[in-house]
Amino acid sequence: MLRQFDNFHKDKKNISVGFIGYPNVGKSSIINSLKEKKVCKAAPIPGETKVWQYVHLTKRIYLIDCPGVVYNYEGKDDTKVVLKGVVRAEKLLDPELYIPAVLEQAQKDSISKIYKVNNWTDSTDFLTKVANQKGKLLKGAEPDLKSTAKIVLFDWQRGEIPYYHYPPDYEIRDTNN
Repeated sequence: MLRQFDNFHKDKKNISVGFIGYPNVGKSSIINSLKEKKVCKAAPIPGETKVWQYVHLTKRIYLIDCPGVVYNYEGKDDTKVVLKGVVRAEKLLDPELYIPAVLEQAQKDSISKIYKVNNWTDSTDFLTKVANQKGKLLKGAEPDLKSTAKIVLFDWQRGEIPYYHYPPDYEIRDTNN
């Protein structure tokens, strides 16, 4: 299948193809798929690829797997950066701040099913119920909201919490007519 590339750019000695992008978007996974075996370490968390890795695809084609690129996001919404998985959940100082966005984007029935909690009033109430459900308690049986928020964000970043957005200008059609 990949032999068709052997005649590509005969005048060049080698061709290098680099994969760049945000952390955790599938750069290493694409290379593994092209090689049809695991040659690059891939994980569902940002920052797994630490250094550039050159992978020999054919006699003259090299693939370059590089760490995720995080562009300077000054002025951008921190919540979007966290929900895109650019920052690891365990590195956040106040992970509770990002839970309202998760609850807003995900479907309530999915959240209820995953965490076995119902009818929360706000993100703090949700985290309290999840902490009690999972036994994440501090001294005095106080719910550990910080570690519970990290669990929820980790689940979000790994894709355990399903959500979707319609494309821009998408019109929902009534299929019952």
